[in-house]
Amino acid sequence: MSGFTDRLWSSVRDIYEAILTHPFLTGLTDGSLDLEVFKGYIIQDALYLSRFAKAVALVGAKAPDDDAALTLISAARDALSVERATLHDFLLTQWGIKMTDLQQYQMTPTNRAYTDFLIASAYEKPFLTCLAAVLPCFWVYLEVGRELLKKGSPVETYSRWIDTYSSPDYEQAVGRIIRLAGEVGAGARAAEKEEAELYFRISTMYEYLFWDSAYRREDWPFVPKR
Repeated sequence: MSGFTDRLWSSVRDIYEAILTHPFLTGLTDGSLDLEVFKGYIIQDALYLSRFAKAVALVGAKAPDDDAALTLISAARDALSVERATLHDFLLTQWGIKMTDLQQYQMTPTNRAYTDFLIASAYEKPFLTCLAAVLPCFWVYLEVGRELLKKGSPVETYSRWIDTYSSPDYEQAVGRIIRLAGEVGAGARAAEKEEAELYFRISTMYEYLFWDSAYRREDWPFVPKR
């Protein structure tokens, strides 16, 4: 890691520690997590990825040069492909849910708020800030996968989830995005780094809230119009 990415990660250590001790994550490793809660989480994650991919594409369009754009978009594609091919497609098929069936599900308030934040950031903010905003989705999952791999899980479905985010392919793809953030951040002004750090922290808080909302089975207080 670079000095800038070290700074980013140091700024969210309190959130990361809270993530690791959240009952959703501890329930994966000790096998106590209700499978219906996990199913709801996977469905929401699949809905999330569709909008997240759009945010990443918008960030890529703001890259300072072609090399940076290609690094971000190709690495993001590789990371998302690992996640979708080895996890979502497999689990949804196992549960009898087709990708086309996802249209009948509503994004939770937290999911909607998080993806709205990412897309708005990608539209409104400079490259370093919006890159920092999308980075936690990749980086936090990589670190969580590595940590949970040490404990494993007695539940095969949960083991597959852990293996996906600790796999060499996922690690390699995410590593390229982290290095890009370090390279761009190294030449940024102090104010630009501060804003990027803020958006990185906000997105990391949303990562915590995503697991928390799934664990609480969050839903809308009223039925949203479709």
